[in-house]
Amino acid sequence: MRFLQCAGCRFDSPFWEGPEGWAAQRNQDLWQTFEAVLSLCRSEKVEILFLTGDIFEQEYVHKATVERVARSLATLKGTRIFIAPGERDPLVATSAYRLAVWPSNVHIFSSGISSVKIPSLNVTVYGAGWTAYQQEDPFFDSFQVVQDGTIPIMLLHAEMASVKNSVGFIPIFPENIIASGLAYLALGHQERWTGIQKAGETVWSDSGFLEARSFAENGPHGVVMGELEQESVQVKFLELGQRHYIEKTLEIQDHQANIVAISSKLLSETSPEERQKDLYRVNLSGPFREVEAVVQPLQKLLADEFRFLEIVHTEGQTNARFGTDVVTPFETITENGEGYLTVSQVFINKLKERQFLAVDTENQEHCELVMKIGLAALGQGRIDNEN
Repeated sequence: MRFLQCAGCRFDSPFWEGPEGWAAQRNQDLWQTFEAVLSLCRSEKVEILFLTGDIFEQEYVHKATVERVARSLATLKGTRIFIAPGERDPLVATSAYRLAVWPSNVHIFSSGISSVKIPSLNVTVYGAGWTAYQQEDPFFDSFQVVQDGTIPIMLLHAEMASVKNSVGFIPIFPENIIASGLAYLALGHQERWTGIQKAGETVWSDSGFLEARSFAENGPHGVVMGELEQESVQVKFLELGQRHYIEKTLEIQDHQANIVAISSKLLSETSPEERQKDLYRVNLSGPFREVEAVVQPLQKLLADEFRFLEIVHTEGQTNARFGTDVVTPFETITENGEGYLTVSQVFINKLKERQFLAVDTENQEHCELVMKIGLAALGQGRIDNEN
């Protein structure tokens, strides 16, 4: 049985790190990557597709977007699709999943672990979805599969126990997986692919976000492809992401930085196509003085070469951004389909103006929090539990 696993599309999220106007381009990239996932299901004759959470950005998603995803999944005639709603798209009363009629080949898991048996594939698919904006109970609580001869697999929007567990998550411990009797566990939540992991006889993996959204999510992004047999699980990662967030560190030993040498090195390590497609951050480290005297000449030499470039001096507080556009995490919305601003759009634009004044990360994060709360209030608030 061949399966494919992906997560973290976050359709309609306005948050993309990059230049002004970048959100519209990145949303197009996301749809292109999603279409590549569907094409892969067809070409590789994938029998089960796992969507392990955060498919939508609940606070911002449009009904038309949800309907488009549902229509797209309906085209996978030979593929069974299983969805585990996550922290960003929980199955609450106002959930995005309630905005569309889902095709018969799609199963959306709700609260508590349940299962779907597929006799033709000799597989039982277990899963559970979030029904609140915080995980209230552990997924694995003395859980064990039913020993009926079928191959047991599970999908969850969850994370393994670590020193960096997220707020609102109840982590899964390796001993829980070992005792479960699962052949494969498909997880969602991490920003990047976790690699192929194993706990006892159970293979598990988190595919990471389908597309990178910031420099904190650098590296390859895509899907997990797997083949499952009675006694074995074969898993590999396939990169599908359209663009990369690339971070480089250059150490400058001399007190007087050689601007031409820095520029030549950056250009020699990248192609013109990469510089126009990807986003770059360069960390300059070393004892050199007069940071601005380095940044400004670099800006003149490289501003026209890169679509987006961020120069950071790691030993000081200077954080100079330059490129063909100005950095902002969300795009100004000018008007709705009728040519008039909605209240929500006015609110977003006002916050965007404030964000230009937010010179540090803490203030920018505060703006994002205010935006979420404000839009939730303008949308009649939200219900945190479906019961």
